[in-house]
Amino acid sequence: MNRPLLPLKAGAIAFTLLWTAWMMWWSSFSSANVVVLAVCGAAVGYLWYRAMRWQFERMGMLPRREDQAK
Repeated sequence: MNRPLLPLKAGAIAFTLLWTAWMMWWSSFSSANVVVLAVCGAAVGYLWYRAMRWQFERMGMLPRREDQAK
């Protein structure tokens, strides 16, 4: 695991858990709803991670992927 990406990955996990918990608290607690919200939470967390990684690379706060290959 890359050290510069560790805080970003931890933030993505925290965001996923908080978003999923908030959506479950806001809606009813049926078993189908929990499964759907867990899947959506994982997708939202992954998309948030990709968006933040792209933005941080663009701002120069993370090394670009082309630089890491060298």
